[in-house]
Amino acid sequence: MIYNDLALFTAVARNLSFSAAAQQFDIPLSRVSRRIAELEDHLGVKLFERTTRKVRLTEEGRRLLDRCQDPIEALLDLSGVTEDTHRRTIRVTAAPLALRVDIGPLLLDFAQSRPDITFDLTPTNANLDFFRDNIDLAFRLGPLGDSSLVARKLWTLTYDFCAAPKLLEKHGLGPDLALAQFLDLPALVTRQPWIVNRNESLDPTNIAHELDDLELVQKAATLGLGTALLPREMIKGDLLPLRVKGATPIDRDMFVVYPGKRLLPSHTRDLIDFMASRDRAGTP
Repeated sequence: MIYNDLALFTAVARNLSFSAAAQQFDIPLSRVSRRIAELEDHLGVKLFERTTRKVRLTEEGRRLLDRCQDPIEALLDLSGVTEDTHRRTIRVTAAPLALRVDIGPLLLDFAQSRPDITFDLTPTNANLDFFRDNIDLAFRLGPLGDSSLVARKLWTLTYDFCAAPKLLEKHGLGPDLALAQFLDLPALVTRQPWIVNRNESLDPTNIAHELDDLELVQKAATLGLGTALLPREMIKGDLLPLRVKGATPIDRDMFVVYPGKRLLPSHTRDLIDFMASRDRAGTP
């Protein structure tokens, strides 16, 4: 029956494990593999990419899971195949600093109120592929360049240019700079471009270091190794905000994003609503 095959598919996809699905349904592993192969033949698409060590959903498999996960799991719950303690996984990616400071604590608040949810978190500054990397939700700073994504704004971060007083003194400068003076100074950059004024890109001409971590950029700037673009709250201690004539950094919005063609399971929609209903401090 197609229903039974979809139930097996959902179990494999949720756990990314054929063995876990076999254990859940108490059937041989070989039968799970055969039934999934028959489902792929029936649908005419490949649902999983399999190696000896890893199982990964294809783009078609991800779309099928989005469509059938909620109704299949509801039927399994009614039939008693799953237990009351059944947990649903939400796979999330965000920048490491954002996970530690803002997003992670909010995810834990949500997890505390939803014992049926388990998180699979991938901290990275790279923009992972939703289908290839099997990601449900990503938290990304705007401006967003991919128009195929659905984005929901969470909060706004104010950015400023900054430098250590020792760097400015070395070059005989103060915190108020002409654009040419600023660009002559060594710069500390990340993968994120410097966006100023009305979404204009400012390209540093004297890059000292490329550091793909804002906390490392902050430490390097404090040591006088270069200028930096940081969230205003990180400019403290031995760092001074800079005022650069003709180049004002834009505020950047934090979004939760997912592919526009994806049908979200109810528990993922619940998480989005939870995140959108709270500020960075977790206050409703």
